[in-house]
Amino acid sequence: MTKFSPLQPIVVISTHLDDAVLSCAQFIHAHSDVTVITVLAGAPDAFHEGYNSRTTGEPFAPNAIKKRRDEDAEAMSMLSAHYVWLEFHDNDYLQVLTRSDDKQEIRDALSQVLEERRPKSVLSPLGLFHPDHLAVSDACLELAKKSAYEWYLYLDMPYGLAMPKAVPERLATVEKTVNLATPELFSGDPDIKRNVMKLYATQFAPTKSNHRRGFRATMKAPEQFWKITGPASGSNRS
Repeated sequence: MTKFSPLQPIVVISTHLDDAVLSCAQFIHAHSDVTVITVLAGAPDAFHEGYNSRTTGEPFAPNAIKKRRDEDAEAMSMLSAHYVWLEFHDNDYLQVLTRSDDKQEIRDALSQVLEERRPKSVLSPLGLFHPDHLAVSDACLELAKKSAYEWYLYLDMPYGLAMPKAVPERLATVEKTVNLATPELFSGDPDIKRNVMKLYATQFAPTKSNHRRGFRATMKAPEQFWKITGPASGSNRS
């Protein structure tokens, strides 16, 4: 194992408005110069019946996402982290089985923010189960192949703990694109994740209910990361 010690400043790329906390709260809390970029933090200008309206009690999509953004801002303040919200819509609004149409747009938007922020290290999701997580992960992998930054993948929680068989399957796919080393697990303040997650008042109970097998472990488990050491042999750098 390599020692897990990303250089600061650090960018953590989050799929939704709580994923960085679920997966990396201990790590973020332990570092002083972190920016969290949430990719799917936008909403259509329309009324919508779905997950976001049910959990927030707001049928008008912009109001639902505003409530979630307000929670995220409070959580980032507790972690002393900077944050950026991109305007892409999550799958609650798109309702697709495989998300690929906007992967290039996501990649380009992230590239622009990274150029503005100029981090030394980037952490992005491994990409498990959910079409949103897979799309964001795939876009990040395209950037990572030709990146000058240190680049790491983090285990998507609670998916990675609730569905452990999915992890080696995804790693096998990712390693067709990039080479990975397995750093040490990261353990920080064991209570910080639960305390910060409770600030996501609209999400805490639904996430706990939807992921019973992994949620309790997520609150206490060490966080897991893989370092990208370069493009896989034969992969396309462009």
